[in-house]
Amino acid sequence: MTPVEASAAIAVAEVISRELDEDYVGLWTLAWHLRRKLGSVSDTQIRELAEVVLRGLAPSSVSVGELSGETGIFDEWPEPTGIDRAISQWARLGRDPNIGEIAWLVRQR
Repeated sequence: MTPVEASAAIAVAEVISRELDEDYVGLWTLAWHLRRKLGSVSDTQIRELAEVVLRGLAPSSVSVGELSGETGIFDEWPEPTGIDRAISQWARLGRDPNIGEIAWLVRQR
């Protein structure tokens, strides 16, 4: 990871952490924020940096999972496999996720 990428990952983690203080955050927002910080980088680089951000947020009670559109109930994907599952599904998607695709993040209280 380059210093520019590391700086972008830290900045995005801080933004996402603040957003998680208020609400659920879609996985897509990581890609969105990283692309705005880094400009033209590969899909693989964005996904790898998003994984770094997720792993950095995990110790602060941030979980990955699915949010039911019908019930609004969050179904946590247990660690240590939750982040792996999200990143794997993202890789299979072959592009950045859109709103509501793949996973959501929540800060457990």
